[in-house]
Amino acid sequence: MSTQALGAEPGPTVRYPARLLIAGLVGRTWLWFVAACVATTLLPILIGWRPYVVQSGSMEPRIHVGDVVLAAPVNSADQLLGRVTVFDDPAHPGTTKTHRVVRLNADGTLTTQGDANPTADSTPVPFTDVTGLGRLLVQFSGLPLVWARTGQWLYLVGFLLSLALAAVVSSRDREDDEDGDEPPGADVVPLPSRGGTATGSTMAASTPTEPGLGRVTQRAPRLLVLPGALRPGSVLASAGLASLVLAGMLVPASGAALTASTGSTANTWTLAGPGYPSVVTGFTPWLYWRLDDTTGTTAADSSGNGRTGTYTPDASAATVTRGVVGALPGNAPNLAVTLDGTTGCIATTSTTAVPAPTQLTEIVWFRTTSTAGGKLLGFESPRTGVTAGNAGGAYDRHLYLDAAGQVWFGIGTSTKVGIRSQSGLNDGAWHMAAATLGPAGMALYVDGVQVATSTATAAGSYSGWWRAGCGNLSGWVSYWDGGGSPTASTNQPRDFPFAGSLDEVTVYPTPLTAAQVAALYAAR
Repeated sequence: MSTQALGAEPGPTVRYPARLLIAGLVGRTWLWFVAACVATTLLPILIGWRPYVVQSGSMEPRIHVGDVVLAAPVNSADQLLGRVTVFDDPAHPGTTKTHRVVRLNADGTLTTQGDANPTADSTPVPFTDVTGLGRLLVQFSGLPLVWARTGQWLYLVGFLLSLALAAVVSSRDREDDEDGDEPPGADVVPLPSRGGTATGSTMAASTPTEPGLGRVTQRAPRLLVLPGALRPGSVLASAGLASLVLAGMLVPASGAALTASTGSTANTWTLAGPGYPSVVTGFTPWLYWRLDDTTGTTAADSSGNGRTGTYTPDASAATVTRGVVGALPGNAPNLAVTLDGTTGCIATTSTTAVPAPTQLTEIVWFRTTSTAGGKLLGFESPRTGVTAGNAGGAYDRHLYLDAAGQVWFGIGTSTKVGIRSQSGLNDGAWHMAAATLGPAGMALYVDGVQVATSTATAAGSYSGWWRAGCGNLSGWVSYWDGGGSPTASTNQPRDFPFAGSLDEVTVYPTPLTAAQVAALYAAR
């Protein structure tokens, strides 16, 4: 029976120590984190994805041993270039590997490589050995399985004990009573008897001293209890959760990790896509000017073929501004060049002309607000400057922008064919223009989407050079909208320099498929 001196201020009874609240909060957070990892790993199985536990570090440092790769079924090899792929390792039958596809080979096989490895894998992978395309990465959730398989029992036991301890402290982090229930032995405030005066004596107040006077109970303020806590029986629940974790981790193991090629060490819960340069080089370009140069007059060739370009006329700041922000925010470095629209251009460095290709893909990223139009990329003779058609000048296979902001792809010298995109692409945003020529004809793409086609294949037959940002368009008046159109005669040469920014100039010796062009744009 509780007593209290008359005249003293009643105080709350402390029944909910702060340490229990803190311990319970930490315990619940840990349990829910583990449960979320298990759910993220297992639920995608319902839509056909398969989890794989990473057991080696061939794609570190960003992704580590113990991560779980979730791979989705794939129907086309074109989807795999530059992407992380799970496959049966042909060099070690019976094992599974997760590496990036870096090349699609002519015989239908895939060349793969770990991001941390200096060279590609020695054995090509048949497409039939591919088990899935990496779609999601769950970090660290496969560690219990790795510990079990490698005999690291101390780590495994420590993990299971942490679950049990979290369950115990969570079960204690609750009030002993619910709303409307009075706990046994609750303290009450004493009431004076009728007509009495306060004295230093004590008196019981377990029952009212007069009808109509109810008992007054002083209670501690109710504290917030997080929902979903493990209630009585939490130790058993913890054991069940631990079993679920171990059962969930009994998934196939993979011999490598899953990530994009990058120097960043930031963690991520989603699978990073392949870098644009990786996809470009995976398709084996003939020429690749990234335009990331910040000094000198040379535009480096990242194709590995040594086909550099030269900033003309003198790579001065007045004609070519280098180091501007480029078209690929997800890549580093992300630089581009801006041409002045007067004399700035990028020409092939070599003075040796090459035969005009009968099959090709040409790609250039551009950004402008100009309404003057200009040539983006094309094949031409001479190497620099412009020459009239009756004086030996030749030019076609070009991508150019007209005054209305339409991209055109044109082939032919005497007989010309042009196909065009929608207008308004001079909107100040980066766009990717791509064109293909092959036995099936012509195709034009803008931002990864095919916008025009033609069955024409009769391109000009001559030798010349590739150039970007300038060139002759005389005679192409029928394929130009808006003001400032080219002349009708090829004997009146006129340069059409581009006023705006260019980036990622690429030429391939074969026509890429629509899926491959879309993959390039998606990797930006």
